[in-house]
Amino acid sequence: MKLRYIISAQIFCLLLFFAIAADAQNVKTQIKNVTVYCNGAMVTRQGSLNLKKGDNTLYLNGLSTELDPNTLRVGIANKNVKILSVKHDETVIDNEKLQKQNENDDNRLEIVRDSLAFYTAELEILNDEEELITANQAIGGKKNGVTTAELKSMTDFYKKEFGANASKRIAINKKIKKLKDEIFDLVQKKENRQKEILKKDSRVKLVVSANSALNNVPVTLSYLVFSASWEPFYEVRADAVNQPLKLVYGAHIKQSTTEDWNGVKLTISTGDPSEGNTAPEFTPMYLPAGKRVFEKGSWAPARSNLIYGIVVDETKEPIIGANVTEEGTKNGTITDLDGKFKLEVSNLSHNLKFNYIGYKEKKVKPYENMHVVLEEDVACLEEVVVVGYGTTRGSDSFWSPPAVPKAPKEIKYHENVPLELTNTQTTTEFDIAVPYSVPSDGKMYDVSMITYNIDADYHFSTMPRSSKNVYLLADLKDFSQYPLLRGNAYVYLDNVYQGECEIAPDFAAETYSIPVGKDKDIAISRREVKDLTSKKVLASSVKVVKCVEITVKNNKNAEVEVEVCDQYPLPKFSDIKSEVTDKGGAEIDAEKGKLTWKLKLAPQEKKVLRFTYEVKYPNSYSFTVE
Repeated sequence: MKLRYIISAQIFCLLLFFAIAADAQNVKTQIKNVTVYCNGAMVTRQGSLNLKKGDNTLYLNGLSTELDPNTLRVGIANKNVKILSVKHDETVIDNEKLQKQNENDDNRLEIVRDSLAFYTAELEILNDEEELITANQAIGGKKNGVTTAELKSMTDFYKKEFGANASKRIAINKKIKKLKDEIFDLVQKKENRQKEILKKDSRVKLVVSANSALNNVPVTLSYLVFSASWEPFYEVRADAVNQPLKLVYGAHIKQSTTEDWNGVKLTISTGDPSEGNTAPEFTPMYLPAGKRVFEKGSWAPARSNLIYGIVVDETKEPIIGANVTEEGTKNGTITDLDGKFKLEVSNLSHNLKFNYIGYKEKKVKPYENMHVVLEEDVACLEEVVVVGYGTTRGSDSFWSPPAVPKAPKEIKYHENVPLELTNTQTTTEFDIAVPYSVPSDGKMYDVSMITYNIDADYHFSTMPRSSKNVYLLADLKDFSQYPLLRGNAYVYLDNVYQGECEIAPDFAAETYSIPVGKDKDIAISRREVKDLTSKKVLASSVKVVKCVEITVKNNKNAEVEVEVCDQYPLPKFSDIKSEVTDKGGAEIDAEKGKLTWKLKLAPQEKKVLRFTYEVKYPNSYSFTVE
């Protein structure tokens, strides 16, 4: 009797499960809005519910398998509906059609493999026949040899037999090849189909209670996915010094969230939800400070494309803001306040390049838990870098003396696409009105969002110690009002492509300079004056005197203003002395060891600049004074 009750209870539970499952409603939703962050995206879906009075169990299917369940939010705009529970789960899609195709292919595979075995056996029989004929074709069994008629008869026999076998072999080999090709195709189709059969359905189980039966109740579902991102790109366009500089602000968007964004409303946000929202805690600072020691980890090949590590100097102090780039790509990052970095590389065979002002560049193969030590470079000098070359116009109208425009009173821009610009306390959002489509394929898709018209002061600048090029720089004022992030910029001067530079805004500075081109019509040269350069070795010290000569010539037909920068070495230790004995009319920044001349050059005018510096150091040191 007890066993009967147990069985009855089990049957009742099973029936109850199927009744609930049958009562559950599958609801389709569509992606309407996506907010793309620097790392991650907020996806918003909309749909409608048909509800009966009382409790309703619904499944919102077809969601991204990359979503973060902790960020799920469901909203129902009806006061007569109460949400009882929201739960995310994944289930394997039961695709009966694909499974039936697999069964048909399995049956066909069995037939084809049997046929392949049959023709392979036929081929082996042909080989055995030929071996038997070959083994019995010796002529000369008779005492007096064979007659001509007998010889011809035997030749015709072997020729006929081998010819027939050759034709059969060709036919069989063709059939075998056809069967093998069919087997390969069937196996490939099965493997591809199996991926679809095992594909998981990401869904939300929603339980709600309704006061009465309701139809077409709007429901909104949102969630965060981290397999999406955007990065800025820029176009810098300078047409004339009396016109504003055009800065085109665009976004490279990519996503691999397993769901395509088809015709959705995009919002590009400068926020980054992956950074978290925890403010740092105050900790006391003591003297003498304990030295931070970072132990070097053991080398091991990288096991994933996400590379972690730390960059330190020779004293094991972390280097803050060091550039880390993947060689051969534009992929890169910078080290944080602890000298640490993480970078997702596209190819583990590519070197990582590490560089920082004042240190020698280093190239290293990616490995687990990277520990990179940069060596100081006393000859290092900050340099404005522009990659690529352009051609200047025959006319000198662009290169006329720069006018001094008024500082902008308001941000001037025009939209590349219809959008609404929203500024919050911490982020800027570009709400794009036209629908966009971004497939889930991990490829970059471009959106040109906005163009700023920025008043700029133009001037020429050169650092002959590092480069013989003269650069045209645009000084942008009140730069902090523009919501820009670090990114690459394509530079155009008078509609001629000049190359690339990096927009890395320093919002603490009053102005920000962007290189917009090189000018080959301003010649620059630098040399040491040998007669005034010397090195004397004394009893306990060394004295080095350096005299440098810089020649600047304006080959234009108009007057130009040129800023010329050079430098002298600064001592690291107190027993090394360095001073400029003749500054040659330059302004000196003693903290940086920088000399600056601001020149006005008439057409075809040449000026020669000279400066002299002196270095004294104990002869126990062994280094070269540059």
